[in-house]
Parts: sequence; structure tokens; C-alpha cells
Amino acid sequence: MEKILTDFGVQPIYLVAQAVNFIILLLILKRFLYRPVLKVLEHRKKTVSDSLRKAEQITAQLQKTEVKSAEKLSEASKQAQVIIANASKTADRIIAEAHEKAQVDVDIMIEQGKQSILVEQEMMKNEMHDKLAGLVVLGMERIAGKVLDLPDHTKIVDQTINSLKEEISTRAL
Repeated sequence: MEKILTDFGVQPIYLVAQAVNFIILLLILKRFLYRPVLKVLEHRKKTVSDSLRKAEQITAQLQKTEVKSAEKLSEASKQAQVIIANASKTADRIIAEAHEKAQVDVDIMIEQGKQSILVEQEMMKNEMHDKLAGLVVLGMERIAGKVLDLPDHTKIVDQTINSLKEEISTRAL
């Protein structure tokens, strides 16, 4: 073996010295370079895994929030539909009540108008009766040439009015 080493130009003392230097260099590198690099890599690995875990949590929270948001929107939509339906029913009821009140008011006004017309008609009949009675008495006085007393006057007026009523009712038919 020594021959091989001398043929290749390897000296055992230098080989041992290089091996010792290599081991020392390896220990120094391991102590001052390899461990800090491993620590940085481990720290980076931990940071990345924490970030991934946080991203997963955020994604899960986002999905929960989206589901809750969709539920709330659905609930709000349902409530809005209920409110709109109630408002529509209330509006319909108010309109119906207004129509009913207007119809009642119109009926009252019509009834009052009829009553007013009947009162006017009665007043006109009484006025016509009085004027007609005066005209009949005046005409009879001129025809008879004398002033009529109260019983004659009443009798003539009643007969004339009754005959006029009969004539008016036959013409109306």
C-alpha cells in the first residue's frame, strides 16, 4: 500500500494532516455555518407552514363569511318581500276604505240632495198653492162681482186645487 501511495505522490503525514484539517474545517463549518443555515431554513420552513395554516384559516373564515352573507342576504330578501307584501296589503286596504268612505259620502250627498229637492219641491208646491189660491179668489171675485167670505173662499180653492191635481196626474201618466 505504501508503494501505491508513493507512486501517486501521496505522503502519509500530509494525508493525515489534510484529514485532520478537513475534520477541523468540517467541525468549524458545522458549528458556524451549517447550524445557522439549518436554523434559518427551519425558521423559514416554520414561517411558510404558519403562513399556509393561516391562509387555510382565512380561506375557511372567508367561506363561512360568504355563507353567512348569503344567508343574511336571503333573510333580508325574505323580510323585504314580507314588508312589501304587508305594505301592498295595507295600501289596498287603505284604498278600499277610501273608496268605501267616498261611496258613503256620495250616498249621503245624494240623499241630502234628494231631501233638499223634496223640501224645495214642497216649498214650491205651497207657494204655488198660495198663489193659485189667490188667483182663483181674485178671479172668482171678478166673475162674481162680490167679495167672497172665508167658507166660500176655502171651498172654491179646495175644488180648484183638487181638479188641477187630477189633471196634472192624468197628464203625467
